[in-house]
Amino acid sequence: MDRDGIAKLAQDCFQECPTIVLGSGASMHHGLPSMDMLSNYIRTNMKTEDESEETAWKQVNRALENDNHLETALEKQNLPHSLLSKIIRLTWQCINEKDKVVLETAISCHVAFPLGELLSGIFRSTQIEVHIVTTNYDRVAEYACNSRGILFQTGFAPGYVQKWEGTEHVNFSHRRKKCRVVKIWKVHGSLDWFQTENEKIVGLPLFERPSADYTPLIVTPGPYKFQKTHDDPFRSIINGADKALKNAAAFLCVGYGFRDQHIHPKIYDRCREKNIPIIVLAKKLTQEARDFLKQRAGTNYMGIELASGGSKIYLPQNTDGLNVNDSELWSLSGFNKLVL
Repeated sequence: MDRDGIAKLAQDCFQECPTIVLGSGASMHHGLPSMDMLSNYIRTNMKTEDESEETAWKQVNRALENDNHLETALEKQNLPHSLLSKIIRLTWQCINEKDKVVLETAISCHVAFPLGELLSGIFRSTQIEVHIVTTNYDRVAEYACNSRGILFQTGFAPGYVQKWEGTEHVNFSHRRKKCRVVKIWKVHGSLDWFQTENEKIVGLPLFERPSADYTPLIVTPGPYKFQKTHDDPFRSIINGADKALKNAAAFLCVGYGFRDQHIHPKIYDRCREKNIPIIVLAKKLTQEARDFLKQRAGTNYMGIELASGGSKIYLPQNTDGLNVNDSELWSLSGFNKLVL
């Protein structure tokens, strides 16, 4: 397939105003840590305080030594609550440090946000709402909106101390006309969401944790992942994300590995029911992503990953991949060049 054919598939997806699914690979472009980097950070900085924590942490470490995959290692363990709290705080700390750097470069205009460029392009139409579903805790999607002066909604009221309003209760209008807005469904939480000691939910757009009484509202990998999401704000966020995925006219997945049970089953269902356009971009597609494209994406898909000397394109007629001489196609900035 030539570049014109690839561009045609990309434009078909773009013109349907895709629901955008962001995984960790989308944020790594901006210097956010990979799962391996997060794993190493936690291992380096973890300090256990009693025998139960020490025993459980040794088991996690042994699992990490086998494949260094944090989620796999934590899913196999029954961790003391105190140790789980430390993992949450270290996870928050690791990602927050890098997130702050992204903001600093954004303020100085030394960083481009391909996502912001894409959203701006979508809003050149009559579209007034775009949905982003993400497993990421960082605020890259929010910064991308800011970079183009686009309003976004995460379920919290605006302000320095943000009240949880729920995803259906925060709306923006100008002169009685509904504003264009990006709805960001952060199914695993966000760096600026906290729970107080008396279980109050609050949004605080800060870069330092307020105090030990404020617990970051992020869902870390492990056996407590689904238990945590039964409560707000996660319950409402996941319900909203489900609706966005179920009603999608197209999907654009960026750096998403198809490993999260909160998201990919809905993508499977939508592609099976409607055979809608779906494009999956990643520096390296996971095996789960390849399997999805080959077995469950229908007949209207394109997957792109970086390959030696260019990019590798996966299509219904080339399920094992086709090499092309363009090393940018796998990235969101490369996608933008095809559609904008």
